[in-house]
Amino acid sequence: MFAETHAAVFVGEGFQTMDGRPALAAALSCSLLCACAPERADSTNASAPVTASAVANGKAIFQTGKDIDGVAIRAQKPPLYPACAACHHADGSGGRRLPGSVTSADLRHAALVTHQKIPYTQALLERAISTGIDNMGQPLNPVMPHWTLSKRDLHDVANYVLMRLK
Repeated sequence: MFAETHAAVFVGEGFQTMDGRPALAAALSCSLLCACAPERADSTNASAPVTASAVANGKAIFQTGKDIDGVAIRAQKPPLYPACAACHHADGSGGRRLPGSVTSADLRHAALVTHQKIPYTQALLERAISTGIDNMGQPLNPVMPHWTLSKRDLHDVANYVLMRLK
C-alpha cells in the first residue's frame, strides 16, 4: 500500500517521487523498513555464534587444504597448490608471486572489508571461493581455483578468512 501511494525512485543525488518531487520521507521509510527487516543472506553475520569446531575447520581448510575430518578439498580444475595458505600465506597477507606475473591477494580484514568500495561479506567471499567472482561481480584471475566445498566447509573457511585473519 505504501508503494502504491508513495512510490519513489533513486535519481542521481537522492530519492524522488514518481512526479519528480524530492522524497525524503519515502527514503527514510525505506531505510527504516530495511533496517527492521530480517538479516540479509549476504551479511557477515558477525553476531551469530561461531563454534570452536567451525573455527577449527575453517583454519584447517585454509592452512592445510583438508577439513577437520581429514578430507582434502577439491577444485573444479587442479589448483597450483592444495591449500589457501600456500598462496595467501598463513596470516592471509598474500603477496606470493604466481605464474603469469600474478600476485596472490591479501585476504586480511582490512584488504577485504575496510579498503573495499563494496566490502566482502560472508556470501560474497563464499562466491569468490567457489565461483571465482569477486565482490564487484568481476571474474578473479584464472589462477584462483574454483573450490568445490561442502556448504559447511565453504561457510567455515569464508568465516575464518573474514573474522580471524587480521
